[in-house]
Amino acid sequence: MAEDRFQAMHRHILAEIWTSDEAYRNLAYLCDDLGHRFAGSDNEHRAADFLQGKMEAYGLENVRREAFPMAGWERGDCTLTLTEPVTRDISAIAMPYCPAADLEADVIDVGEGEQVDFERAGAEIRGKIVLTDAETNRPGERKSHRSDKYGWAVANGAAACVFVNRNPGLLHITGSLPDRDPSSDRAADREAPIPGIGVTYEAGMAIRRLAERGTPRLRLHTTNRTFASVSHNVVGEITGVERPNEVVLLGGHYDGHDISQGAGDDGAGTITGLEAGRALAGLKGRTKRTIRVICFGSEEVGLRGAWHHVRSRRSNETLRFVMNLDGAGRGSGGQEQMNVSGIDEIQAYFQRIAGTLPYAFDVRSELNAHSDHFPFAVYGIPNGTLSSRDTSSRLVGRGWGHTEADTLDKITLRGLQMAAILAARLALTISEDETFPSRV
Repeated sequence: MAEDRFQAMHRHILAEIWTSDEAYRNLAYLCDDLGHRFAGSDNEHRAADFLQGKMEAYGLENVRREAFPMAGWERGDCTLTLTEPVTRDISAIAMPYCPAADLEADVIDVGEGEQVDFERAGAEIRGKIVLTDAETNRPGERKSHRSDKYGWAVANGAAACVFVNRNPGLLHITGSLPDRDPSSDRAADREAPIPGIGVTYEAGMAIRRLAERGTPRLRLHTTNRTFASVSHNVVGEITGVERPNEVVLLGGHYDGHDISQGAGDDGAGTITGLEAGRALAGLKGRTKRTIRVICFGSEEVGLRGAWHHVRSRRSNETLRFVMNLDGAGRGSGGQEQMNVSGIDEIQAYFQRIAGTLPYAFDVRSELNAHSDHFPFAVYGIPNGTLSSRDTSSRLVGRGWGHTEADTLDKITLRGLQMAAILAARLALTISEDETFPSRV
């Protein structure tokens, strides 16, 4: 009888999601109607209104906003001019939290920008503009993050840092820069210590070709503004009937970068969680534990929403598992993977579940510090990231992500449906299964 009940709940999830195009219509609103949802901006606030309204309409319980202060940022002008060995304007954009700047300096090229490349350049970096590739990892590889390279440039006394997109297509690369003073809450201290600029693959290759004639020299002028703002997590729940204080949490971040729609990073992941919540809301009064759906704010500027949620959670609740959906819902479906943060017994659990759902998905184990699972990992909470390989998986680094090309046309209804079904079924299974290797 218990098995029949469990299977009926899974069939409800499948039927509810597979027969609806709600997920794609919701993502279309975020992308086409609102556009970018940069952290702390009016568009991000409008997106929070929309997501809260949807949770309420779907019947989730305890729907609420969690407000937290953060530093907003607005880009101004950005001009980058090559002055030696020839004069040429270079198309470039300032990266979030880039300070206003007006400077000229020689360029030092550190190639891929791994730590060994910076160590090789050493003292030659001081006072120069570092030219480095942005992320260079191929699918399945782990290489240095943009913020690591920026940190090494700062530590070695660079005047500025220029990041080259490794994917052709005249696409600028972006990504937020680390704080000038991470211990401070003042907006002025959130500014980065030196300018960080993103350029296209084609521009970067041109600079490198011209460097064969002599030392390149760049003149940089940029005007930007950092200011005090606020962001929100949007939260809704299906309250557990037996152990309501034990919580299975799932969700993605709804903020994105201001140069694109942020469809894949991470509009699709946010809508995957929302759609899972819509289906699970039909199981109110039937789940053992509470399932919490969260749309994180301000992920792209320092995981601010995730840090706020983990630090402000109620003292009488336990997070049984956190399922980060950063990257979920992309592609055509059927290529999902779960990456757990170095917990062997949970990796083994998901490998077993993949065979019993039955629905095949890859399971890996690797901890990284660059998405919303990380604050929970720091607090010792079991976590994993459910993502989907997409049509950019043949590209380097983030693919379309963090460029102008992260647009709705890269997302399919089927991809959203299949990711949402898997996320909802996994959340339900973790809620019900007493054999889950919880640390409760």
